[in-house]
This record gives sequence, C-alpha cells and structure tokens, in this order.
Amino acid sequence: MAITAEQRAERTAYIGSSDCAAILGLSRWSSPLKVWAEKTGQLPIEDKSDLLHIEVGNELEDLVCRLFTKRTGKQVRRVNETLVHPQYDFIRANIDRRVVGEDEVLEAKTASGWKAKEWAGEDIPQEYILQCLHQLACIPKMKRAKLAVLIGGNQQFVIKTVERDDKLIADIVKREVQFWREFVEKKIMPIQITKSDGETLYALFPSGLDGDPVELGDEADKIVELRAAALADQKVLKGNLDQFDAQLKAMLKDKATGVTGKYRITWRDQERKGYEVKPAKMRVLRVTEIKNKEE
Repeated sequence: MAITAEQRAERTAYIGSSDCAAILGLSRWSSPLKVWAEKTGQLPIEDKSDLLHIEVGNELEDLVCRLFTKRTGKQVRRVNETLVHPQYDFIRANIDRRVVGEDEVLEAKTASGWKAKEWAGEDIPQEYILQCLHQLACIPKMKRAKLAVLIGGNQQFVIKTVERDDKLIADIVKREVQFWREFVEKKIMPIQITKSDGETLYALFPSGLDGDPVELGDEADKIVELRAAALADQKVLKGNLDQFDAQLKAMLKDKATGVTGKYRITWRDQERKGYEVKPAKMRVLRVTEIKNKEE
C-alpha cells in the first residue's frame, strides 16, 4: 500500500508491520540497527516510492484485490486509518483491505517470476508471515490474514492464509516492546548487528575521529579471531574453487561446451570491456543445471 510523505514521517513514532521481521532479525532487506537508526531520527526512512517495482506494485494493488474478489467471491473494503495495538500505542499497522463479513484482513502483493518458488505449495516468505501476525496483533478480533499475490505480472495468482497464533503474536509483541523501550526510547544502539549493516554503519559514522584509541575489550578479541578463521576458510574455499574450475577447463580443452547428465559447462570466448586500443579476449567458465533434457 502506498503511503504519503506525512505518513512516512509519522512512522518514526511507532513500529509498523513492515518493521516486524527486521526487528526480529529475520528480514532480508533490513535489520534491527537500520530500524533503530530510522526510529531515532539518525537516518531518514528510505523513500522507495519511486522504485519501479514498488510503483508497479502500488498501481496493481486494486487489480490484485479485484482478482481476490473474483476468485473467492468475497468483497473487500479499503482501510485508510492506522490501526493501534490496544495496549501499546507505539505498535501500529496499516492494512490494505478488510474482507467484508469475515474476520479477515487482506494484503495485496506482487512478486517477480523469479520469486515464484517462495510462494510454491504452502510456502510464504517469513517477512510476510510476520507482517501479517503484527497486523493481527493490532486487531484482536481478526482471526486470520489473507495474502493475495500476483506473480510474474500475469503468470500466477495465489492466495495464502496466515492464521492467528496468539502465542506467537504475544512473543512478537514482547520483543517489539523490548526493542522500543530498551533501544529506541533510550537511544542505545541494538546489540544485534547483521551482515547487511555495513552501509547503515557507514551512514551513521561516515568519518573516523583521531585521538586516543577506544578500549574494545574481550568481545572484540573473539570477533577478530572468528574473522581470521573465516578469512582462512575463505582462502581454502577459493583455492578449492580454482582447482575445480581448472579441472573442468582441462576436460573441455578447446571445446566451448560440455554436457553431463545433469549440467552444461561452457568455457566461451568473451571480450573484456574497457580496453580502448584493442579489446582483450578471455574465456569465461560457467556451469548451469540442465532442468530439461530437451534443452
């Protein structure tokens, strides 16, 4: 659902459903640190409305809702107000629709064809499960959330259900309350740092100040040792990969393509761009799985 600039500014004052997975450390697109930085005003909330896939998703929201009605026979109505948790006013939700005559909310989603596997069978991406449970936490009388998903533009339309789970909802709310009171209100940086936090940390601390070194303590020693072990493992893995690539190249020799019962291996000529006088040629090795023997 598209939001206004005013709504975006207001979101610094509360935890929304799209923040839930990040706060729990279960988001592929955000993290506890990033949410904390946005809620405390140290970083602006990212405006993604001009991104093409977001813009297209917003434009298709009505279509997805109409398809839901057509497939299920259930009417839906738009919900414009922000819903507030009955106990904690800093936990809120904005939902796309309510299903008329049912104790259900509806979330309209779009996904690229590349994401079809995420919705296969009974699967639902965990970020959306948590988003729905957060919404249900703000509307105690609602029993479930429906997810209507248009995949690949016109390739597939699926409807998934997230049932109310009061035990899980209570745990989510408990962790959100802890996050808000211990970190946001006190403006103390979260202790959970994820692999995606590099850019956020640089935005928060773009310059290093000269002066006496800060004492980091034993925890930093442990991290440095783990880092050294990871670098050593990476070196070993890189060496193994180089050896495997060389073995495949030796099998191909002067042939550009080789096949097995499962894989297609190519070692093709490719021009290396960026050479003004004379393009430099190289051979690039690629391995792809053969999904269909007729390919």
